[in-house]
Amino acid sequence: MSTQIIIADDHELFTSGLDNLVSTNPNIKVLAHFRNGKEVLTYLERGNKADVLILDLNMPVMDGLQLLGHLQRDYPVIKKLVISMHQTTSSIELCKNLGADGFIGKDSSLHVMLNALNVIIEGGKFFQESNQVVFDSEGKGFYEKLNHQYKLSKREVDIIQLILNQYESSEIADKLNLSPLTVKTHRKNIFRKLGVRNLAGLVALVKDHPRL
Repeated sequence: MSTQIIIADDHELFTSGLDNLVSTNPNIKVLAHFRNGKEVLTYLERGNKADVLILDLNMPVMDGLQLLGHLQRDYPVIKKLVISMHQTTSSIELCKNLGADGFIGKDSSLHVMLNALNVIIEGGKFFQESNQVVFDSEGKGFYEKLNHQYKLSKREVDIIQLILNQYESSEIADKLNLSPLTVKTHRKNIFRKLGVRNLAGLVALVKDHPRL
């Protein structure tokens, strides 16, 4: 049985080229192309299936990070390969935390792209090394850097991870054994410390601060 793939990228030329490239493998079938994450969710909500999603991070309406959060929560069985120009350590680590199975740069070779796809189809992970040195010598992870820069507590960092994974306050409360009111207070404090007003602002901050 062939592996069924969908592609999300708002650049039609790149998407068509990727489709042609992937389709050279007779065991792979590209089912559909989408211009943004919202179109992907609409497709899946209608009961359509896919084994693998290849996606870009920068898309209109709903970008790749927001889409990953929804998929991690509602469609975790779909494997995700991110192909992006923003190949920084923080972007790669954030995608890992949002459930991506792989990440490669858009300037990667044909061999690397096909290898990454095959590894993911077979159940593995493929994360290409960053093309930027963005973490300091202490090697702290993304969320530890976030904690350090914005003086967040560990609990606040835990809540940020769940917020980015599209969990509602009541669900976060259940997961962390907190009251919904406590979670709501934490959210307000987090947004105040980060200087954002909502989830969209949080995602934008994460994307715009590759040196976290």
